Amino acid sequence: MTIPCIAMIGTRPVFYLVPVTRKLSEAVATGQYPRSPTLVKKCVVTSNSRRLSEGMETSNFRQVALQHYTAFRTLAEAHWSAFMIPVEMGA
Repeated sequence: MTIPCIAMIGTRPVFYLVPVTRKLSEAVATGQYPRSPTLVKKCVVTSNSRRLSEGMETSNFRQVALQHYTAFRTLAEAHWSAFMIPVEMGA
C-alpha cells in the first residue's frame, strides 16, 4: 500500500507518497527497525520568494500550490480507491 501524505511547513505544503510494505508494517508493529530502507517520494511546492514566511501571501504561490493540491487529490484517490467504500450523502 502507498499512503499519500501532506505536511505543512508554515503555509507551504509538502506532498509525500509513503510505500508501506508488509515487512515495514511488521517492523513497526514489533518496535524494530526495518531491515531495508523505505524510499519516500517527496514533492515540495516552490515559489520565487526565498523567504519561507511568504508562502500563501503571494498570489502566484497560491495558484501553484492549488495546482499541486488538485494533482495530489487525483493521485491520492488512485492510491486509496481500492479501500474506499461508497457512502450515500443525504436522503
